[in-house]
Amino acid sequence: MRTPTILACATLLIAGCASQGTSRGPLTGPAPLSPAAERGQRLAEARCAGCHAVGLDEKPAASGPRFRDLRTRYNALSLQKRFVEISQHGAGEMPPIQITNGDAEDLIAYFDSLGG
Repeated sequence: MRTPTILACATLLIAGCASQGTSRGPLTGPAPLSPAAERGQRLAEARCAGCHAVGLDEKPAASGPRFRDLRTRYNALSLQKRFVEISQHGAGEMPPIQITNGDAEDLIAYFDSLGG
């Protein structure tokens, strides 16, 4: 009759380990993106990745700053203003690129997701 008790204890122990593993960040993987951040990521990959490294990886940017570095320089309000400037005048080597208010909101959501 000890076998069922041992099996029950082993099952509880394994279940406890499994549930602890799901609460740890690195074991669960990245958090899913919000719909706005997903749209911002797609927009960044389509329109920005030619010059900027738009993800968190280590690859160097072609000519513009990495998004992961930009997220530390700007907050949401300053990004919104920067996107208006870029739409109207460009920035440095960057030509004017039309960024709608909706695009800007999605890009800001994506930038926020890069903060971890």
